[in-house]
Amino acid sequence: MKISNYGLELISMTESDLEMVRNWRNQPDVAEQMFFQEEVSEEMQQKWFNSLDDTSVYLIIQKDGEKIGVINLKQINWRTRVGEAGIFIGDSAYRNSAAPIQAVFAMMDAFFFEFNFTKLRATVRQDNADGIDFNLQLGYRVESKDNERVHLYIFKNLYESARTKFLPVLNKMAPSKPKIEMSGDEKNLLVQ
Repeated sequence: MKISNYGLELISMTESDLEMVRNWRNQPDVAEQMFFQEEVSEEMQQKWFNSLDDTSVYLIIQKDGEKIGVINLKQINWRTRVGEAGIFIGDSAYRNSAAPIQAVFAMMDAFFFEFNFTKLRATVRQDNADGIDFNLQLGYRVESKDNERVHLYIFKNLYESARTKFLPVLNKMAPSKPKIEMSGDEKNLLVQ
């Protein structure tokens, strides 16, 4: 899968990306935002990758030809069009840039408007105030909390409403139309 929108590309992660993603994931400032905070070994990374199936979509975020992070949708139910979203930026030069915002909007636009998803979920660490705040600005609502996690959800109509305030800025960054390329197997998932 390749999603091009808002000045960047989201490209299906391949086995050749694993070591780069593992190195990003093991950076202390990335790991501290994760629920699993132990160092990820090569074997653990390979086992995780081998376990992926059609209930997960992991995409490499590419900005100006540079691979900078990962955005994903997991626990996908293709029939009800529901999944859980996540993102992390591995290249520290892009963490406080517009790229994470561009990637989130590119992914959410594709899944809500092109793939007709009805609901997305997100789970954020309770101590990640910036992550929680960003999700709330996107239109997510808090579903529940515990000592470690904040569970959020968003329906398509909530996203459409919140998205309107971001569109003028997003369109200035990249006014081109979105483009989505998919393999035959990926297209088959959409007709379930």
